[in-house]
Amino acid sequence: MGISTAAFVQVLRAIMERMLWEVVADRDGGFLARTHGFYSFYGAEVRISIVKNEALISVQPVDAIYTSDEECRGYMDRLLRAIESERARMEEADRNLHPMHREKYGALLISKSYLITPLLVYTNALLFLLMVLSGISPLTPAAASLFQLGGNLGQAVEVGEWWRLLTYMFLHGGVVHLLGNTFALLYVGMFLEPMIGKARFTLTYLLTGIGAGLTSIWVHSDVVSVGASGAIFGMYGVFLALLTTSYIKRSYRKTMIRSILFFVVFNLMYGLQGNTDNAAHVGGLIAGLLAGFALYPGLKKNVVPIRLQK
Repeated sequence: MGISTAAFVQVLRAIMERMLWEVVADRDGGFLARTHGFYSFYGAEVRISIVKNEALISVQPVDAIYTSDEECRGYMDRLLRAIESERARMEEADRNLHPMHREKYGALLISKSYLITPLLVYTNALLFLLMVLSGISPLTPAAASLFQLGGNLGQAVEVGEWWRLLTYMFLHGGVVHLLGNTFALLYVGMFLEPMIGKARFTLTYLLTGIGAGLTSIWVHSDVVSVGASGAIFGMYGVFLALLTTSYIKRSYRKTMIRSILFFVVFNLMYGLQGNTDNAAHVGGLIAGLLAGFALYPGLKKNVVPIRLQK
């Protein structure tokens, strides 16, 4: 999980307290502590400084006569083990906490770690409402009307209307289409957005949606395509990719993989009945899988790096 510099300093102070080491002075971006000893000249002095998001840690004897370098190395090893243990505990608690516990007010309300998913839902609903108020059918809107609003069409994109690759994913071909996509987006978003962060979630949603749109016009360039499902399939692809890594706790992987695969297979099979852009679904899914594996290395490095000083 990501952690700010200020939060990291607080974590270090809490670790010192648990080890009965005394924080004796605050410094800019860090602090000075001493290993707890009965006499003031015994033990080691621990200096913590945060410089450019990097933690500099040094352990020196208070008095070299009473504390050896070997003892200082022991203090350092103990501190590093405590930091690693706390980091692992915080990461596991953050990424494995069920989102319906994390998000106290439910899947439709905004919170600190859950912003983009509900905003996407509200945007889709608002645009659909405006479409209906303009006189377009809420059940079976005409393809020509959807095209005028920004629907994806290969022939139009080829002549420079590239913006359709973005606008199409915020339009829907009827209230049933909107409700189905809303449910699917909320389900994947409430898990995935807190896990990978708002910025990554937003960027990945848009990029996989564009990938889905490109796949759609590659397969059938003369059909107007609308809907968020290509981007949603992309986010399911990201989730599926992460479920094959060690980033998510093993005990959760099996159940979640079954759930994601059921969604993917069911919707692809349903799409074979016609009037469904399965090309966009497949394109979004593949783009999402690639994005998930690309994101994985960065997700494991969201901690303050530590440099040891002599």
